[in-house]
Amino acid sequence: MNRHDIRALLEEADPARGVPVGRGDAEAVLRRAARDITNYDAPPRRASRRAVVAVAAAVGVAGVFAVAVAWPRPGEQPVPVPGVSVLRSADTGDCLLDLADRAEAASYDGAAGRYEFLHLSTLSGDTTQLSGGSFAQATWPEDVRVWLAADGSGHRTSKRGEVSYANAASREYYTQHPDMLGGDDQDADFAAGQWSVTPLPPLDPAGIAAELYQPRENGPSAAIVSVAELNQNRVLDRAHRVAVLRFLAGVEGVTCDGTVETGAGTGLLVSAPIGRGPHPTPGDQGRESLVLDPRTGDVIAAGNGPGHWNTLWLERGRVDR
Repeated sequence: MNRHDIRALLEEADPARGVPVGRGDAEAVLRRAARDITNYDAPPRRASRRAVVAVAAAVGVAGVFAVAVAWPRPGEQPVPVPGVSVLRSADTGDCLLDLADRAEAASYDGAAGRYEFLHLSTLSGDTTQLSGGSFAQATWPEDVRVWLAADGSGHRTSKRGEVSYANAASREYYTQHPDMLGGDDQDADFAAGQWSVTPLPPLDPAGIAAELYQPRENGPSAAIVSVAELNQNRVLDRAHRVAVLRFLAGVEGVTCDGTVETGAGTGLLVSAPIGRGPHPTPGDQGRESLVLDPRTGDVIAAGNGPGHWNTLWLERGRVDR
């Protein structure tokens, strides 16, 4: 594939193509393009790739896994997924509304700590094209802890886990270019204004939908991704957790898929198909998924489904460092 072919593919894939963009809207275009889920080789199916923004800093978390799940047609029995207790589709809308109605206060609700604290286990990675057109790929888990104050000051630490390589050529490339993997550990303070604090969405249904169901062109999976990103950046109080649950319950295509165990606990599995917007992508692109704490409604895992989580929420709260 030459550079002209690549340009043609990029132009075709541009989710903002044909959309008038005024001055000052560049960030909106980049945000939309970052969530493009277009697939060009279906069938056969390709592994999905997407970027996740972790905790409002410019920290790339590349998810490179996908899970294929057989979902039932209307009138058929749900197909069991390993490790998941599948609910009937008739329970789909009610399960989220039921959780919203009974969501309990979390230990941090009403706490007066200066900092919102998040302890995450994320999946990071790098993919680099080599000469000849092949790709080197490496992934690694990362333990991330963030203390964030309302004025944009705080502290962040990260510890990189063991690196996994896609193949021998990838191992050789990254051994020769260790800088591509970044440092093993990071520990940094930041002053007021140095960190971008993600605003909490409105609590009313129309406002929260306008904020979180973006870009709508990507279909219901965009709502799942937005909820995950919000939780990667902020600690939500009970009112916002309930509003998010009611928002998801109203998104056509979002389903409750039973309970599942994760490294952060057991919870309600919620998912939506990728590539099912106004102009659906051919083939099965997998699903974007969340796992919700059955007591508080907190998000405890996000990714492409059981065994393919790219973010686990290990701790959250309000603290004074």
